[in-house]
Amino acid sequence: MAEEFMDEWFRSVSTVRELYPDNIVYEIGPNNLPALTDLRRAIIDSVRNPIGSEPIDKMVKPGMKVVIVADDITRATPRDKIIPVLLDELNNAGVSDDDITVVIALGTHRYMTNEEILKCFGNEVVKRVRIVNHEWMDPSKLVYVGTTKRGTPVYVNRLVYESDFVIGVGSIIPHLYAGYGGGAKIIQPGVCGEVTTAYTHILAAIEDPMNLLGNPDNVVRKEMEEVADVVGLDFIVNVVFNGNGEVVKVVAGDMRKAFREGVRVAEQIYRREIPELADVVLVNTYPALIDYWQAIKGFAHAQLGVKEGGTIILYTDCPDGISPIHGKTFEKYSKASIKELDEVIRNRGEEDLVGLASVYVHTKYINRTECICVSRGLTLRDKEILRFKHADNIIQALELALRKHGRSAKIGIIHHGGEVYPVLKR
Repeated sequence: MAEEFMDEWFRSVSTVRELYPDNIVYEIGPNNLPALTDLRRAIIDSVRNPIGSEPIDKMVKPGMKVVIVADDITRATPRDKIIPVLLDELNNAGVSDDDITVVIALGTHRYMTNEEILKCFGNEVVKRVRIVNHEWMDPSKLVYVGTTKRGTPVYVNRLVYESDFVIGVGSIIPHLYAGYGGGAKIIQPGVCGEVTTAYTHILAAIEDPMNLLGNPDNVVRKEMEEVADVVGLDFIVNVVFNGNGEVVKVVAGDMRKAFREGVRVAEQIYRREIPELADVVLVNTYPALIDYWQAIKGFAHAQLGVKEGGTIILYTDCPDGISPIHGKTFEKYSKASIKELDEVIRNRGEEDLVGLASVYVHTKYINRTECICVSRGLTLRDKEILRFKHADNIIQALELALRKHGRSAKIGIIHHGGEVYPVLKR
């Protein structure tokens, strides 16, 4: 389905180039650094030669309970390649498979099915160790472990907290709240309770993701790292992809030092300079396609490349609609102003504060720019809730935008908009 989705995108962009060659002021996509030739070897080498940390075999002992916290289905992390290496390293250090549990870092995403777990983690991992969803909706599966200096209450998965050693497995891609995914983000929001996640998401919403995206040292990232300190994150293995979904770098070791080493590579791929802001930006949200909860990344990234009052043409899929978990919150506040949302946040007057944080960000952006949405998964009602205009295809959407901005309007194009973000050249 993703291949069909992208084929239609490329056909449409080709037509835009033919019809409006003089309007296009930038066209950006990922900088495809070369893929690793031997991924397994790279994983082994990174784990055995970690950054800012001793190797795993120097830190674990027989009889220890080990938890591997790994990305869920919304990330392309090669769990099926990384985790077998980790299991072998742990076995060599005397830790048996029976003492190892994989916890899926759902954050507040929906639980993964058995079929999805098999597809993502692979037959070997499924057979060797126990794999469980982070059951964030069940209070009995969480434990309160303290607060951060900012006052964020830390509720975390009990299995994770009560283990002797925690390894995080994820990928380093741009993120509108955390600057980049990866590192401590596998703990917060990965395996924390909804209350904890609400605090960091509200912090991000108020700070404004336009100032957070691409910054690995922003205030939200630092808060996530403090949460991870409180919980305990002993070791990470993170990968960096190119635009073809191929791994170009593996980093392992300390959650801060290894993560930032990976970010330095990721920036070369995803951070793309543009000469000027456009009146109209065409952006696809690939690979953030499953629902608008993910696809909002494309809408957020495009904000950095469009003039205030401009138009974003959002091309996305969203088979799961707005969000299976937070969709009702978007609907509840579909007509709310920022002032009204501020009051709800201040009074903690909403049960789903995690969802409200995304509503807050979305509302900021839809007040800043018009959005015309082309999507197979989002219904007309969904688009109404999101205050999006509807178009059947990209060319139709562009015609609508040009009626507003004029035939000489400046056009920007962002490929892989769920990851790539523009930066105005100074």
